[in-house]
Amino acid sequence: MATTDRADGLNAAPLRVLMITGGGWHDYEAQQSILRDGLSERVHVEITTDHEAGKDSGQKISRHENTDWARDFDLVLYNMCFADIRDVEWSKQIVQAHVDHQVPAVVLHCALHSYNYHRDDDTWQRFAGVKSYRHQSRKPFTVEVLAQDHPVMANFPSQWTTPAGELYNIEEVFETATPLAHAYGEDRGRHEVNIWVNEYQGVQVFGTTIGHHNVTMSDPVYLDLVASGLLWSAGKLNADGSPAAGYRPPPNRGATEVN
Repeated sequence: MATTDRADGLNAAPLRVLMITGGGWHDYEAQQSILRDGLSERVHVEITTDHEAGKDSGQKISRHENTDWARDFDLVLYNMCFADIRDVEWSKQIVQAHVDHQVPAVVLHCALHSYNYHRDDDTWQRFAGVKSYRHQSRKPFTVEVLAQDHPVMANFPSQWTTPAGELYNIEEVFETATPLAHAYGEDRGRHEVNIWVNEYQGVQVFGTTIGHHNVTMSDPVYLDLVASGLLWSAGKLNADGSPAAGYRPPPNRGATEVN
């Protein structure tokens, strides 16, 4: 009789993940490897990376020119900073592709400060779940869990101090989002949500503003969190925070990337 969860994790096809990265103010060359390797150690994934923007914060990813671009993937991970893209229709088209094909997403750090983030149109921010315009001074901060019973946070420490930090100010948490953790920001003297989940027109989205520094993204606590958020968004996370059957990585498996 076949088992429901083979030890090698190969009883299910890997999650087809598209990672969108690049833009200004961050070391995306290193972070694409940090995330690819860290996630591949934790989840049964196959990662395609679009990193064609270099340091250009106004670059548009060519894949997004096709309105059906999302249909080839199970999930999209956004770790980029396209703060100078001012094309509202472009941003709406990206979100609409997620809705049309019901493709979930993970949004990390400066993805919140991308795609018309300080304009009147807030389609991208509503898709992500929260609205932010700026960050506080760079210093480590302590993450406090708000929803320990949520599967994403099941294995996260009740408090975690980041190795380095750039806490984002959150101006609005939309009604479709559920805050999972926050941190106290000295600049504004208040707590700022920094981990959450969102549902936008049937699409599940995991988000965190934690990131910026390579040392933070390389931390096992951070990589565990992103892996859990990815699995939750894709509907592959058990209630106890463990991967669903078939989505643990095979043993001794290196990072898999598709060009």
